[in-house]
Amino acid sequence: MAGGDVDLICIGAGFAGLTAALRACELGLTAIVLERQSEVKQYNNSRITTGVFHVASNDVRLPPDKLAEAINIETQNYAKPDLVRAIAETAARAVDWLRGQGVTLEHETSMAYVAGRAHLVLTPPRAMRAGLDWPGKGGDRTLGVLEDRLVALGGAVRRGVEVTGLVMEGGRCVGVETSAGGRMTAKAVVIADGGFQANLEMLKNTVTPEPTKVKVRATPSGTGDGIRMARHVGARITEVGAFYGHVQAREAMHDDRLWPYPNIDVAATAAVLVDGSGKRFVDEGRGAVFVTNAIAKLADPLSASVVLSRKIWDEVATTGVSPPNPEMTKNGGVLIEAPDLASLARAIDVPPDALAKTLADYNAAQKGGALDRLTPIRTERKAKAHAIEAPYCAIKVCAGVTNTMGGIDIDADGHVLGENGGTIPGLYAAGSTTGGLEGGPNIGYVGGIVKAFVLGLRAGEAVARDIK
Repeated sequence: MAGGDVDLICIGAGFAGLTAALRACELGLTAIVLERQSEVKQYNNSRITTGVFHVASNDVRLPPDKLAEAINIETQNYAKPDLVRAIAETAARAVDWLRGQGVTLEHETSMAYVAGRAHLVLTPPRAMRAGLDWPGKGGDRTLGVLEDRLVALGGAVRRGVEVTGLVMEGGRCVGVETSAGGRMTAKAVVIADGGFQANLEMLKNTVTPEPTKVKVRATPSGTGDGIRMARHVGARITEVGAFYGHVQAREAMHDDRLWPYPNIDVAATAAVLVDGSGKRFVDEGRGAVFVTNAIAKLADPLSASVVLSRKIWDEVATTGVSPPNPEMTKNGGVLIEAPDLASLARAIDVPPDALAKTLADYNAAQKGGALDRLTPIRTERKAKAHAIEAPYCAIKVCAGVTNTMGGIDIDADGHVLGENGGTIPGLYAAGSTTGGLEGGPNIGYVGGIVKAFVLGLRAGEAVARDIK
C-alpha cells in the first residue's frame, strides 16, 4: 500500500474524529486530526453537549438484543440492520473504552428521557438551565482528555486547517486538499465534521422551506462540508430531510438566554399545536423531535403556537428533563394568557372561529376516547393528551435544530459506500455526518453521543485492520 504523510487523517476535532484518531493510534498507526477552527477550544456540538449517553432513550448497559429492539422501535425499522447491530453491540464497550482513557461518566436519573431510567452522563454534567453552560463541563472536559491521550500516543490536532476536498487516485482516497492550497496524503481519511444544521442552503433543500425561520440550536460548525466532499467523489448519500431538535419559545430566535434550554417539549406534546390557520398540523403524541420537524416543515415555521390550559402549564410544564415553567418566563419567553378563546386567538394571530373549532373537536375526542378520529390523529405513544380548558394559555414557538439526520452512507465499520455499490477504498466516516441510522418516517432519534463514540471507535479499528 502506498505510503503517505500519516496513516490516517480525521476531518473534525469533535468526539467522532478524536475517537477514530485515538483508537487508530492505540492500534499502532500514525494519525492527525484537522480542525477548521483555530481556537484551542473550538466551538462545536461536542463541546456544548449535555452529554447524555443513551441508545434510543435506553440505558447503554442493556443487552445488545434489547438495544437493537429499541432502535428498531424508535426508527420503525428504518435504521440499517448492520448499523443497528454496530450501535447495540458496541455501546457498552465504548463506555468502557472512554473510561479507560480517563473520561468520567456518572449515572444520572434527572437527565433520563424516560422516567425511572438512569443514564450515563459525561461529567461534570452541564446544568439543564437557560442558556449555555459548557466551560469545564462534560463535553468540554472529554474533548480535552481525548486530545491529550492522542498527543501522548504520537498523534496531533492541527487547528485552522480547512479541508476543501478529497484526493483520489485510482478510485482510492489518498489524502485531502486544504484551503491553503496544500495537499496532505494518508493511507486513510475519516470524515467526522458533523451534520449540516448551520448550512442554510442545505437546510432549505431538505429540512425546511424557510431556514431563516428556524433556530439553529447548535454551534455554527456543522456546515455539511464532509457530505459535499464525499458526494463529489461518488459516495452514496442517504435521506437527509430530518433533524434532531426541540421546540423552543419563539423569543429564542433573538434571545440567547432561551437556547438550548429551556425547551417547550413537555408543554407542546401535552397540549395542541396550531399553525397560522388555527388548525392542528401534527400528531403531538409522537414526541418532541417529530413535532419539531413538523414545525420546521410549515410554509411559515414561525406561525406555530402551543395552545394549552393554565393547568397544563402549572402541572405538566414543571416536569421533564428541561421544564419550561418557570425557566422560560424567567428568561424572556412569553406565556400568553387570555380569559377566552377569542382573545387568545387574536394574541397568536389566528382566526378565532378556526381555533374554537379545533379545540372543540380536540376536547371532544380527548374526553370521548376518539383521538384516532382527529385529523391529524392524536396518539399517546410518547405523551399523554390533556384537555384544553379555561383559563387558556399559549406560547408562540419555533423549531430548534440541533443536528441533522442522514448523510454519508457507511457500513458498520465506517467504510464509505459508493453510489454504484461497494466501498470507496481509503475513505471512512463517523458521527453526525453519516446516515442510515436515524430519521425515516418516524424521525427516529438514536442518540448523538453514542453515534459519535461508537462509529468513531469502529472506524478507527477498521482503518487499523485495513492498513495492516
